Amino acid sequence: MEYLLFGARCALAVTLAASAIGKLRAPGDFRRAVQDMDVVPDRLAGPVAGAVLAAETALILLVWLPGPLGAVAFAAAAVLLAAFTAVLVALIRRGSDVSCACFGQSRTPVGAAHLVRNGALLAIALLGAVAAAGGAGAALPPELPAALAAAFAAAVVSALLISTDTLVDLFSRPS
Repeated sequence: MEYLLFGARCALAVTLAASAIGKLRAPGDFRRAVQDMDVVPDRLAGPVAGAVLAAETALILLVWLPGPLGAVAFAAAAVLLAAFTAVLVALIRRGSDVSCACFGQSRTPVGAAHLVRNGALLAIALLGAVAAAGGAGAALPPELPAALAAAFAAAVVSALLISTDTLVDLFSRPS
């Protein structure tokens, strides 16, 4: 269970860090994306964008807390991801062609691939919550080779999740 928790921590922290860095590199883009999504009044787009960035940034560190505190952090990440997913579902149902700007500037409209990505992130957060609640909690598991394997698997998963827009663009181009 400790390697599952370590992998979940790595995958979630890396993915959230990439998301936060993308938003910090172009803060106006994410605020405009929130505004274009039309899920909150325009006057709240800036505060909502700031709150999302703050929550993601905090969770990067909080998922590393041991035991019940780590479980709460993973549960909070799951709630945040569920909210993101609800917004994506609403946008897709409306037929909106906006980008989520989840990892910074993007022109890829939200779609099914984004739901799959969020579903995978949600599963990681829930697995992390269960593993952390089960008592596993060392920051680094005892056997280094197995910890490195878990970190490598998490890095691959994170890279795929972060690259959702690029993969959508790559595989949706006409041949």
